Amino acid sequence: MTFSIPRRCCVVTIFATVVCMLSSPLLADLTTARIALQTRQFELALAQAEDLAATHPFDSAMIAARAHVELRQFQDARTAATRAQRLAPKLAGPRILKALALHGLGQPRRAMFHLRRALDLSTERNERLMVTRLLQQIQAGLAVKISGGLGIAPSSNINKISYSTTHTSINPLTGTLQTIPWTASEPQRSGSGLRLWSGLSYTLPKTQFGTQSTSLNLSADVYNEPRFNRSSLSFNHRLTLTPAAQHQTTLTQAFTAVHQFNALESRIFSSTWSRRYALRDPQNPRQAALRDWTIGADIITRPDGKDSRVLKTSLRHYWPASASHQFNLGLGYTNRFSDAVDVGNQELKIDLGWRPIFQASPYILNVNVSLSYAKWKELEITFPEKRRVHERKISLNLSNPNVSYFGLTPSLNYTFLDRDANIEMFRVRSHDMFIGLTNAF
Repeated sequence: MTFSIPRRCCVVTIFATVVCMLSSPLLADLTTARIALQTRQFELALAQAEDLAATHPFDSAMIAARAHVELRQFQDARTAATRAQRLAPKLAGPRILKALALHGLGQPRRAMFHLRRALDLSTERNERLMVTRLLQQIQAGLAVKISGGLGIAPSSNINKISYSTTHTSINPLTGTLQTIPWTASEPQRSGSGLRLWSGLSYTLPKTQFGTQSTSLNLSADVYNEPRFNRSSLSFNHRLTLTPAAQHQTTLTQAFTAVHQFNALESRIFSSTWSRRYALRDPQNPRQAALRDWTIGADIITRPDGKDSRVLKTSLRHYWPASASHQFNLGLGYTNRFSDAVDVGNQELKIDLGWRPIFQASPYILNVNVSLSYAKWKELEITFPEKRRVHERKISLNLSNPNVSYFGLTPSLNYTFLDRDANIEMFRVRSHDMFIGLTNAF
């Protein structure tokens, strides 16, 4: 990918950053060099930088690096930026210019390394925004992308055991209903585990039909008691068709293997069709609402014989962001078919996502509230009626992208789950958290 520095970005943002970091008194030659950069007289700036080398070595190196980048003399730019970095290792500016030089030399991953270090060192909001945009621009051009995260995951109910102390069932001898004291065979467990995940994706060259990508993803929750461990390995192939005027279509196929309690729990083959629509306001063309429609089918196989086929569809609407918040609303329907009477059911779900916009705070908060209702198709032999489950879930995610280390940013997740059922043993309540580092971009 050919990388060019937008004029506005270079002349305004980068230059402002560089100027703020100039530590020496502004003599005539230094002023001339600054004006030369502003007016894009880069050869003159280089000449002035050479004259300043003895008295103002850091300023000289920064000016030279910037001028060489603009002249696409990337090898010289890297040399000058490295010199500035050695003189001021705790400043972000030299790292930014070195990253631009490295990317121009065809070394995008080394450029991203220095941009991430610049993000760690930066203290200015505008500077951080610029670095983030440069990182995203470079990352978008990479064929191979790597992601990941890790942290601790405390839970009040790791194994999602019912809180009910009684159980209503049919007496097999008399055929009458009976309510008896009941304790689950497995007690409810609380504790903390280690959660980690990683992803590797490869984007194929773009064609007239669209863009294809494949990805391999691994995630795991590890606890002190190995029988609570859970992991999944998935392989995905995605085809994004060339966007039409107002919509974009994506086709996804995936295979996922899930292990729980150190044994294979299920294999999932999925196929999904989704279309995103852009709904523009004629009165304000810049404000566009988005609407996603998704149709999917799963084939799930399990060692215990509880195989199932799943049909699902969902619709999600994203309202245009205002100065104070963002909203999205989702509706979903799932139909599970299975010969196992405790698997087949139908489910309706609605969820609302909200993100407040904090003008004076670097924190990002995402809130999601969901309600679902599921009804089983068949009567299970010992239950007095078909199973029905109401589930309420509240999820909060808090992060601060202004704090990062090599592209990883601290993240806090909290989820409250309240599952009510007409059959007592399926009533579950839990508080789950995640505290760790995730990808900043």
